[in-house]
Amino acid sequence: FRLLVCSTCAPLSLALALPHMEHFTLPYYYQFGSCLFLALLLHVVLRAKKTRPRLPPGPWQLPIIGSLHHLLRGLPHRTMRDLSLRHGPLMQLRVCERVAIVVSSAEAVREIYKGNEANFSERLSSPGIDELSRHGQGIIFAPYGDHWRFLRRILMTELLSARRVEAFWRIREEEAARLVSSLQAMSDGRLVNIDKRLDEFMTDSAVRAIFGDRLPDRVAFMKNVKQGVDLSSLFDLRDLFPSSRLVRLLPRNGGKAERHRQEMFRLMDNILRSHEERRAARDGDDEQDMVDVLLRIQKEGNMRVALTDGVIRALLIVSSHGLETRTFQLLSNTRCINFHKSE
Repeated sequence: FRLLVCSTCAPLSLALALPHMEHFTLPYYYQFGSCLFLALLLHVVLRAKKTRPRLPPGPWQLPIIGSLHHLLRGLPHRTMRDLSLRHGPLMQLRVCERVAIVVSSAEAVREIYKGNEANFSERLSSPGIDELSRHGQGIIFAPYGDHWRFLRRILMTELLSARRVEAFWRIREEEAARLVSSLQAMSDGRLVNIDKRLDEFMTDSAVRAIFGDRLPDRVAFMKNVKQGVDLSSLFDLRDLFPSSRLVRLLPRNGGKAERHRQEMFRLMDNILRSHEERRAARDGDDEQDMVDVLLRIQKEGNMRVALTDGVIRALLIVSSHGLETRTFQLLSNTRCINFHKSE
């Protein structure tokens, strides 16, 4: 239709044209809405037909944070116990972008690891752990592969062998005797800080087992080890939103991780240098501690995986904290003490 507008007949022409325009435009909106509805319906149908992995049940989730609000109701281990009693031995938890499967029964654990151990051998790392272990990676967070198997073989055949464990027991006996002697010398009515004495006992036992002697700056070393554990366990948004570029730009701990790594590497370099000088003086014989064993393996160099100084540092730091923690648990648990006595 053509619309002719003039000064005398404009109102009549517009009045005649309006019904035709309404008749022309309304079907257009109907067609657009129908196409949009069909597109949404097709998307829903295709999404429903798409095969998805059958994930275990879990608590209801909120946008963005997932199941995080459930873990904030109390202690995390008690909260997960209550949730597992409600949802079963296999439970799915999504915390922001991280998805985890919580296993709370021995039967489920056996079923998972039966023939699938390699799929679950790798521990999930985090930006905080990667920042603290930038120049070396221990066995805890190492990816499953040749490097992990090499470090595991060193631990089982060299560092934690029967002969080495027996040597650790003798060290603990000597340190325990020294602790008792120091307490007897203070039995003149003075107040004694038992926590401090036990902390010194655990520190000296761990340090002697790893480094072969009491360190002159043992307090600084163990303080840095504990600080590293605290830094690695701090809450970090980058752990919850690993794909977010904005979150990765946020500062972490005001540079504490970088300062801790530099201080720990300085202490470890001094220890490694003193052991290398001592080994050179005695031609590499008479191994006494973990550092000597690792330096010997590094010098041989006939392994598929290189044992760098950074890896040695990471192994020694993990061993330091592990030995001290085991000694503390042994002292604080009467049932464990009786069990070891019976053995």
